[in-house]
Amino acid sequence: MAEPLHIKNDINQLTKVNEYLQQAVWELALSASARMSLKLAVEEAVVNAILYAYPGETEKDIFVRLEYNEEKITVVMTDYGRPFDLTASKDPDISLPLEERPIGGLGAFLVKQLMTEVSYRRVGNRNVLTMVKLIHP
Repeated sequence: MAEPLHIKNDINQLTKVNEYLQQAVWELALSASARMSLKLAVEEAVVNAILYAYPGETEKDIFVRLEYNEEKITVVMTDYGRPFDLTASKDPDISLPLEERPIGGLGAFLVKQLMTEVSYRRVGNRNVLTMVKLIHP
């Protein structure tokens, strides 16, 4: 189990997130595609929190915690920003030509597609997003 990561809502903090993920899953026997899926899903979720959880505010907290065993990796992301349930967002119609698609929504869709399970809950004044990836699906 990795120590939790604490970052601020600054897009430059993504480097810390990537380093944290790389270090935390180094010892696990993940395929290259599983590592990439995990990295991309967590990055999308963190970017979403950085850009939208605290509109107009800076230096606000985002926490990422990784737990893992031989079966799965669980990522729990929390922030104190405005409520946003990524799991409730409507999936975009990816069958439409690119120029006809509305802007937004692809990141949440991607997270839900890349991870085995994604759940959200509001606990007091915190957003808690839990993402699970099976190691050997």
